[in-house]
Amino acid sequence: MTHPTTLPLPRPRPARSRSTVRPWATVATIAALGFVAALTLLPRRFVAPLHELFLTWTDAHAQQLLAWFPQADTEQVLNAFLFAPLGAALALLFGRRLWPAAVLVCFGLSAAAEYAQMRIPGRVSDPHDIAWNTLGAAVGTAVVAVGYLLAAIARRVAAATRRAG
Repeated sequence: MTHPTTLPLPRPRPARSRSTVRPWATVATIAALGFVAALTLLPRRFVAPLHELFLTWTDAHAQQLLAWFPQADTEQVLNAFLFAPLGAALALLFGRRLWPAAVLVCFGLSAAAEYAQMRIPGRVSDPHDIAWNTLGAAVGTAVVAVGYLLAAIARRVAAATRRAG
């Protein structure tokens, strides 16, 4: 009979780092940040073609979406659409515990962009844009949160199926 002190101890599993760098999330964040910076900080004459393309698409396809926001105009919805990918990319980059920080960072970036627009020729600063940009960032972050939730549910169902069968 072996003595209890001589039993082999289970090997500890290596801990997963909570600060794992996600290269794809970093690239997505840099791309989204560059796109937002270009569209919000370049003089209007440089971004006008893309702006017109969005307005044409919105007029043709997004009238039902605009119906959800009866007080909004196309410009405000454009602001929300602009910051949604940035909010999602930051949420992916920051990880689950810092999702609210993604929205706060987007709020700060939006406020900084609106402040900078006061000094850029052809740009008009509007405090309402900050609210719409932040709403877009919150929607992007929520999409990531729902994706994580669905993935967690799928993992639990798969684990329960493996244990049962």
